[in-house]
Amino acid sequence: MMRLLRIEWHKIGANRTFKVLSIIYLIVIMVISMGVMPFLRYVTRKFADNDFGEVDFTMLPFYEFPDIWQNLTYVAIYFKIFLALSLVYAITNEYTYRTIRQNVIDGLSKHEFIWSKIVMAGFLSLISTLTLFVFGMFTGLLYSYDTSLSVIFEDIYFLGVFFLQLFTYLLFVMMLATLVKKPLLTMALMFFIAVVEGIIFGRSMAFDFPWVQDFLPLTTINKLNSVPFPKYVFQEIQDYVKLKELILVLVYGGLFYLGTVRLTVRRDL
Repeated sequence: MMRLLRIEWHKIGANRTFKVLSIIYLIVIMVISMGVMPFLRYVTRKFADNDFGEVDFTMLPFYEFPDIWQNLTYVAIYFKIFLALSLVYAITNEYTYRTIRQNVIDGLSKHEFIWSKIVMAGFLSLISTLTLFVFGMFTGLLYSYDTSLSVIFEDIYFLGVFFLQLFTYLLFVMMLATLVKKPLLTMALMFFIAVVEGIIFGRSMAFDFPWVQDFLPLTTINKLNSVPFPKYVFQEIQDYVKLKELILVLVYGGLFYLGTVRLTVRRDL
């Protein structure tokens, strides 16, 4: 595994687009982890300046343990597109410059090529999760009233949920990039699928057919972590992961992997 990771890291080391998109993603993660409280202070000042009343938005416990883990991971997963695009360029460049063909000639099997991409997707997901953990721990300790270990680690499993969501989405992107082999076409297909899913999701909600959502992979991935913010206006939320949704995400991840294997193994390089 380390050998495949070293091979992949050597390839992307010279890929400027990959590095730029990855850095942008990490910056977004840091802004999410540390920028909400300054924003809430700004909104509070604006309300006071415009005589809208004494509303202190900084009282919202966005950064307090244990809420911080679900809050951060829920917001951060919607910026996964930056990391996904970096992977798109990394994979499609293999076909554009025929490095995959040269790798196979040099002795790397097609299955090893696929696993090198999976290992890279896992590595990127792990780095993202660890970054979220570090900044979440820092801001949580800074803004929380209760910093006992039991409270700090109460809902930390949402970091694992975030890792699974991100990794599964990257497997989905990897399959599309392998199918299309062109970066712009892959991005267009990603956008098209997201729009179609959004329309179907809206219709399923309007006609009360929630079971349809189980057949929407991107919706299923996003649903693994439910919206946490209604609890701040005293509404009931789902602050746990349903077993059915977890199984569906694992199934979709397996299907994305099998699709990538089938496309790569059966294709003439």
